Amino acid sequence: MLILSGGISKGKFDFVPKVLQSLGVTEVFHEVAQRPGRPMWFGVSARGQAVFGLPGNPVSTLVCLIRYVVPALAALMSAPRAQPEPIALAQAVKFGRSMSSFLPVTVSHDERGQVRAVPHFTNGPGDFLALAGTQGFVELPPRAEEFPAGYVASLYRW
Repeated sequence: MLILSGGISKGKFDFVPKVLQSLGVTEVFHEVAQRPGRPMWFGVSARGQAVFGLPGNPVSTLVCLIRYVVPALAALMSAPRAQPEPIALAQAVKFGRSMSSFLPVTVSHDERGQVRAVPHFTNGPGDFLALAGTQGFVELPPRAEEFPAGYVASLYRW
C-alpha cells in the first residue's frame, strides 16, 4: 500500500493524480462527498497495490487515515477491523450539508452516567490544534435538518 498526503486537489500545484496516472496507477475514485477530506483519491497500481491520496490539510488527513486507510490495512492483514462505537450527541448539531460530516468530539458522561459525544468544531481542515483533547470523531450523514441532542452516531477513535 502506498499512502500519500497532499497534492491531490484541483490547485495549481496538485500534480499527484496526473503523476500516479503516468505511473500506471488506475484511479478508482477522486473526491468523496464528505467534510473534511473531500479531495481524497484512491487508485490501484498495475501490480494491485492500493494507493491512497489523502488531502494535505492535517484534520482532513487524519480523518481520512482513520476512516479509510486503517480499516484497509486491517483488511489486507486479515486482522479484525475495529468497529465504530455508537454514541449519542451531547448537544444538537446542524451542518445543512449534502455530504457526510466528520465532527471531532470528546467523550464524556452526562449527569445520569450515559456516554455522550461533545462536539468540538474546528475552524476548517487546517485547524489541527482544535483536535487537542478530543478522542475521535463522529460521522454524520448528509442531512439538511439539525441532528438533535441524543442522536446516535458512529464514533471513530483516534
